[in-house]
Amino acid sequence: MGIDTLILTAALFAPAEARAPDMRIVVVVSEKNELKDITPETLSAVFSGQTSSTAAQNLMPLDLSESDIRDQFYQQLLGKNRNQMRAYWSRMVFTSRGRPPQEMNAEQIAALLKSNPRAIAYLPRYQVTSGMRIVWQVPAQP
Repeated sequence: MGIDTLILTAALFAPAEARAPDMRIVVVVSEKNELKDITPETLSAVFSGQTSSTAAQNLMPLDLSESDIRDQFYQQLLGKNRNQMRAYWSRMVFTSRGRPPQEMNAEQIAALLKSNPRAIAYLPRYQVTSGMRIVWQVPAQP
């Protein structure tokens, strides 16, 4: 048995976690934030600008730059696709009822979470780093 065969065999039988990054979407806050978990209803309020509850008012949502992860997050949480979210935020801004979360890439989100305990964001699980606390996980789709 040659080295190529051994490598192929090891790759085939390696656990799934070793082969691909964990793409489950999680919601994270700074470890400095006292929040331990959050309900989907509060998350919906936070990420749709409907911050009437005290918990939602104390959070600063951050949007991951346009990506499939972002689309999945909003589809799962609010039941809205990319175009529906654009239309929603256009109406909110036009009527002065709200502004969309600030868009950032994963590295910028990580840096802001470390410096601002009010920040809340969603990321693929594999991009969660030290200094972040997972407070919610998007349920797996059937």
